[in-house]
Amino acid sequence: MESLIPVIQKLQDVFQMAGLGKAPVDLPQLVVVGSQSAGKSSVLEKIVGRDFLPRGNTIVTRRPLVLQLINTNIHKLGGAEKKEWGEFLHRKGERMYSFDKIKREIVLETDRVSGSNCGVSSDPINLKIYSPRVLDLTLVDLPGITKVPVGDQPQDIEARIRTMAIHYISNPNSIIVAVSPANADMANSESLKLAREIDPDGHRTLGILTKIDLMDKGTNAWDMLNGKVIKLKHGYVGMVNRSQADIDRGKTVKQAISDETKFFRSHQAYRSISHKLGTNFLTMRLNNILVQHIKKVLPSMSTKISQQLQEKEHKLARLGVPVPPDDKGGVMLQILLKYSKAFADSIDGKLTNLTNNDLCGGSRISDIFHNLFARSLHRIQPFDDLSDHQIRTAILNATATKPSLFVTEDSFQLLVKRQIARLKTPSVQCSELVYDELRRIAAQCESLTPDLVRFPELKQRLSECTLDLIRTKLEPTKEMISNLINIELSYIKTTHPNFISSSKAMALAKSQAQAQGSSSRQKDLLATMSETFSTITMSGDDKLPDVPPVLRSQDISNYDKGMSETRIIKTLIQSYFNIVQKIIKDSVPKV
Repeated sequence: MESLIPVIQKLQDVFQMAGLGKAPVDLPQLVVVGSQSAGKSSVLEKIVGRDFLPRGNTIVTRRPLVLQLINTNIHKLGGAEKKEWGEFLHRKGERMYSFDKIKREIVLETDRVSGSNCGVSSDPINLKIYSPRVLDLTLVDLPGITKVPVGDQPQDIEARIRTMAIHYISNPNSIIVAVSPANADMANSESLKLAREIDPDGHRTLGILTKIDLMDKGTNAWDMLNGKVIKLKHGYVGMVNRSQADIDRGKTVKQAISDETKFFRSHQAYRSISHKLGTNFLTMRLNNILVQHIKKVLPSMSTKISQQLQEKEHKLARLGVPVPPDDKGGVMLQILLKYSKAFADSIDGKLTNLTNNDLCGGSRISDIFHNLFARSLHRIQPFDDLSDHQIRTAILNATATKPSLFVTEDSFQLLVKRQIARLKTPSVQCSELVYDELRRIAAQCESLTPDLVRFPELKQRLSECTLDLIRTKLEPTKEMISNLINIELSYIKTTHPNFISSSKAMALAKSQAQAQGSSSRQKDLLATMSETFSTITMSGDDKLPDVPPVLRSQDISNYDKGMSETRIIKTLIQSYFNIVQKIIKDSVPKV
C-alpha cells in the first residue's frame, strides 16, 4: 500500500503538466482550509519538519500549494537516505537542498502569477519534498479566508477565495482538513462552516485545532477534541504552534514538536489523550486516512481511467498515424486537394458515396435555375399591375400637344421598361439561393474528407476560408445580374428578329377589335356625346364648358382610336417582354 500515494502524485503531475483546467479524474487528496492566521502554515511546516513557507502579517498563501511528501527511505532513492530536498513542477528536475531557497521560489512564483501586492490566483504551485522524516502525503494548502481586501485585492476577495476552496473540496474523493484556532468560538469557524456546506454530515472532514496553548485560563478544548461540539467522522487533532516570538528567537520546528509533546503530556486536561494529539499523531493519521481513502475509491477510479483511456485510444486510432515533421506541407496539400475535388465533384454530380433519398450538390443548384427561378420569372406577366387605363394615359401623355397619326414609341418604351424592371428581384434572389447551396456543399465536403477529422484547427480554417471566398463572390454576382437588367433597360432593341413589327401589331390589334365588335362602353359613350352635342347646339350658347380638375383617358373623345392604340401597345409590350424574359432566364444561371 506504500505505492498508492506516489501513484496519485504522478497522476497529479501529469494532469498539471497537461494544462488541464479540471482533472479528468477526481483524485484523492487532502485539502487544507482555514481562515487567515488560523495556523495552516505552521501545521504544514511541522508535518514536513522544516521551515519552508513564506510568512507575513497579511495574506501570504495567495495560490494553492499542492504539496507532495515522499519518504526517501520507503522508496529507496539511491544515495539520498539522509538528504532532504524539494522539486517544483515548473522547474522539473532541479533539486533545491536549501529550504530557504524553496521559500524564496514560492514567493517568486506567487508574485509572477498573482502580482506582488496581495493578489490571489487559482493557478496552483506544485512542490515535492523528499525526506527520510516524512510520510507519503499529498496536501493542498489553500489561501486563507479573509474578510477585508488589502493592497490590490478586489473587493470580492472573500467570495473568490471561497469559490476557490469550494472548487477543491467539492471533489468527492478529497478529504477536507479544516484548521480552526482553539482560542476562538468554533461556532464562528470559517473552515468548519465551509466544510459543512460541502460535507454536511462530516464524513470526509478532519478537524485540526491549533493554538490550544493560548486558550484562556480555566478553559480547555476537551469537548471540541472529543466531538462534543461539532461531530466529524475523522475527529479532531490538537496542535500547539510556534508563535511569532518563537520564530523570531530562532526556535526550530523540531524543538516546537518536542515542546508540543511535553505540553500535552503534562497538561491535566490532555494527559490522558496525549497519544492522540500533536504533530506525530497528525502525520500518521493523515497518512492512514489518505491510504484508506485511496483504497476505497481506487476501483471506481481505475474503472473511470480505463474507460477514458479506451476512449482516447479509439480517438487516436481514428486520427491515424502521426504526421512526419518534414512532410506537414505535403499532408496538408493532399487534404486540400481532396477537399477541393469533393467540392467540384459535388457540383458536377460525380460523387459516388451519396444517398439515393435526397438531391444534393449540383442537382439542387440545377433545380434552383430551371425550376424555382424559371417558375418565378414565368409568374411575372407583361401586364401585371398595368391596366388599359394606365396604358392609354401613357399614350396620351407621350403625344402631349401633338396628336399623332401613329402610336408613339415613347409610350411603348416607358411602359415596357417598367415591366422589365420587375425581373430584377427574382433574379437577385436566385443568386442568394445558389449562395446558400454552395455553403451547404462546403459543409458536406468536410464530412466527405475524413482526413480533416484529424486536424480540427485546419478544418475550421478551411471552412472559414471557403465560406469567405463564396461570400466575396455574392455581391459581385448580384451586381452583374443587376447590370443585365440595366442593360435591357438602357436600350430597347426594336429590331430584334423575334420582336413583332408595328404593321403586324396593328393588323393583330385590328383583328382583335373586329372580333370583339362594339362594346357597350362604346355605345354608352357615343350616346352621351350625342346628347351633349345636341344640348350645346340647341342652347345656342357659344361658351365652352370648364376643363375638369382631373382629366382621365376615358374622358377623352375618339374612344375607338384610343382602344386601338392601347391594343397595339399591349401587343408590342407582350412581344418585347417575352424576349427579355427569355434572355434573363438564360443569362442569370451563366453569371
